Amino acid sequence: MPTDLFHPVGVITCILVFKAHNIHPKGKKTFFGYFRDDGFVKAKHRGRIDEDNKWKSIKQEWLNLYLNRESKAGLSITQAVTVKDEWCAEAYIETDYSTLNKEDFEQTLKKYVAFDILNG
Repeated sequence: MPTDLFHPVGVITCILVFKAHNIHPKGKKTFFGYFRDDGFVKAKHRGRIDEDNKWKSIKQEWLNLYLNRESKAGLSITQAVTVKDEWCAEAYIETDYSTLNKEDFEQTLKKYVAFDILNG
C-alpha cells in the first residue's frame, strides 16, 4: 500500500486476503500485487487526494492484473508459496528498471551522501 496512507504516522501497510476454511492446494500460485503508487498526493489540511485524476485508471489496471492473474514488472506476480515462504510481494516481484532515470539516481545519491555525512 502507499507509504503515506496513514500520514502523519509512519507505518508500512500490507494487505493479505484469505478465505477461511479453504485449504491452499500445494503448488497453487498466489497473486501478489505491489500497489504503492495509487496516484493520490498529500494536500495540506485535506489529506490524500486524487489531484491529477489518476486513481480511476490506476484502479482499473490493478483490477485487471488481479482478475486475470497477470504478472507485470514492478506491479504484480504470481508465485507458488507455502507456509514456510515469504508472503511479501517484494520477495518475488521483478523490478521495472524502465522507470528509472538519471535524475532519480542522482537524487538517491545525494540523499545517501547527506545521510552518510550526518551520521558519521
